[in-house]
Order: sequence, then structure tokens, then C-alpha cells
Amino acid sequence: MIAILTDNAKLQLAKSFTELALQNNLIDKYEDSSRTAEEVTRFFDTFFHTLGKTDSKS
Repeated sequence: MIAILTDNAKLQLAKSFTELALQNNLIDKYEDSSRTAEEVTRFFDTFFHTLGKTDSKS
């Protein structure tokens, strides 16, 4: 059974995982806040755009 995630569900999951990643220092932080924001955005975007995709090669 394959679960289909709505964009809203993907948005909420990506937001929650990004918050957890920040809290656990899994996203690089820089002196320059704009560079940190870029890293946060890259993490969020990657997570959002890959949620629900499979890597099956059958």
C-alpha cells in the first residue's frame, strides 16, 4: 500500500523535521545569518521535494 502525501502534509512534516534538525545541530550555522538561512532553506526544500518519493529500482 502506497500512502499519498498532500502538499500540506509534506509542508508540515518538512517544517517539523527542519525544526528538529536545527535543535539537534544537524544544520550548519554560520556567523552570517543569511548563509545559515540558505542552509535551512536547502534542508527544508530537499526534505519537502523528496517526501513520498520512492527509490525502487524494480
